[in-house]
Amino acid sequence: MYSREKHMKAIDLYIKYNKSTADTIHELGYLSRKMLSRWYAEYLKEKETGVWWDQDRRCLKFSMEQKTAAVQHYLEHGRNFSRTVRSIGYPSRELLHSWCNELAPGTRKRQVGGIQYTQEQKKEAVIALCTRIGNVKDITKEFGVTREAIYNWKNDLLRKDDSITMPKAEDNQLHADRETLYYPK
Repeated sequence: MYSREKHMKAIDLYIKYNKSTADTIHELGYLSRKMLSRWYAEYLKEKETGVWWDQDRRCLKFSMEQKTAAVQHYLEHGRNFSRTVRSIGYPSRELLHSWCNELAPGTRKRQVGGIQYTQEQKKEAVIALCTRIGNVKDITKEFGVTREAIYNWKNDLLRKDDSITMPKAEDNQLHADRETLYYPK
């Protein structure tokens, strides 16, 4: 781990030597080409956003003003994490989520599930699943749910040991066709 001072010394020399990595590395002797280019890219990003990277803590440092500005933007522009991050250029959605909980608790938009199904509707769907003739896609379209949801309902309604499984369909016609293909009369 190199200190911030060593980072800045290397970047200053790199800029002074007209972005010559060889000259910078030759004078300093403690970094590689990749490291220097990564440090310079981080420096440019810091210069653009005003956010600096703390190598010791392995996390971005944001000022309270930046946090407040991000939360305000989130609250004033539709309360959408992705849109806010895309618009202002920082932080991650998870970090913005934690800032909202910290700076404006209770104001975060909660996503509520879609259609609520009654227990009777769930039972009908599970019965249709267990006694089906067609495929699961048809049942999911009929009930307007995902495949995962209908299987979760099945697992909830039927204990694992009482689970009803579809009997394996024996296609005797297929076996007969195979026999005639291999052993013609």
